Amino acid sequence: MRRKYDIFERFLDGSSLWRACVQGQFDAQRKIQELGEHSKNEFFAIDLRTHERLTFSLPPTNSHEIRRRNKRIA
Repeated sequence: MRRKYDIFERFLDGSSLWRACVQGQFDAQRKIQELGEHSKNEFFAIDLRTHERLTFSLPPTNSHEIRRRNKRIA
């Protein structure tokens, strides 16, 4: 059975906001990457049943920066 993970976004002031719920570690990482493309904030996944927190390393760039670079070239 795959675990269910809740995905949260952490803001600069330390507050967190729930963003999604997914099943399985792979899908949690994929969802965090997807959300990270639209925000510069930190994201994390937690299994609320066991309180296990998953941490992932994401590339430092996001889609906002990529879009800005593309507009300059075009």
